[in-house]
Amino acid sequence: MTPGQALFVPGEWRSLANCLGLSPRECGIVRAVFDGDSERRTAERLGLSPHTVHTYLWRIYRKLHVQSREELLVRVFAEFRSLPKRAARHRAL
Repeated sequence: MTPGQALFVPGEWRSLANCLGLSPRECGIVRAVFDGDSERRTAERLGLSPHTVHTYLWRIYRKLHVQSREELLVRVFAEFRSLPKRAARHRAL
């Protein structure tokens, strides 16, 4: 299980992407950041060039008004905390 999978269940990732205005591809890039992947590793996982991943990250940073991976993580966690709470989370702890 990757760190991104351990933190948020798939439905939470979808909710986060929707609230943040991220496309499915952008959400995949953000998940890779949560997994600690480099741009090169993200490119391999998603079948993209490293340059394309870099461009996506730059656009995500602009969209979310952040300037680094660390700020991106904080921004996503902050958005998660503002999501409506569900009665139960469907994941094994």
